[in-house]
Amino acid sequence: MIEQAEVELANRHGRLHPSQRGKLLDLNFWVAAVLVVAGLVVAVLLAAVAETAAEVLGTLVPILAITAWFAFVCRRRLADVRSGQLVATTGWTHDFGRQRPEGDYPIALSTRLSQGYNEHFYLKAGGRTYPLERKLRERIRPEQVNTVLIAPRSKLLINVLPA
Repeated sequence: MIEQAEVELANRHGRLHPSQRGKLLDLNFWVAAVLVVAGLVVAVLLAAVAETAAEVLGTLVPILAITAWFAFVCRRRLADVRSGQLVATTGWTHDFGRQRPEGDYPIALSTRLSQGYNEHFYLKAGGRTYPLERKLRERIRPEQVNTVLIAPRSKLLINVLPA
């Protein structure tokens, strides 16, 4: 069993802990990887059965463009996992509650209600807004200094540490 202290120590040194790889290689990554493989298979099959160059270009160009986009997304996630580096943003954290974040805070928290009146938490750091899991939201100390750890290429929120 992995201890939280071990994960926090790796994160405080700007490193991705091996147990956190699942945050980068999540369902979105695997769906994109399957679509890359499927796109390549379809492209090869279409090129093999097409009779004219116009048929090949008309169908392959869009398929290969979409496949290239998914391959780009997968490559960014894999590069984050391989490098293991995290970008840390440390600063005063202000909780705006249900108001929109305003002002010049390094880290801002906000809460939005869905139509079913379910609360959704968001964290704004470095000019970008991230959805915040309830587990991470409970770890943040509002009106104090916190550290937010983000994967540099894929721009995913990995962890939040009270400073």
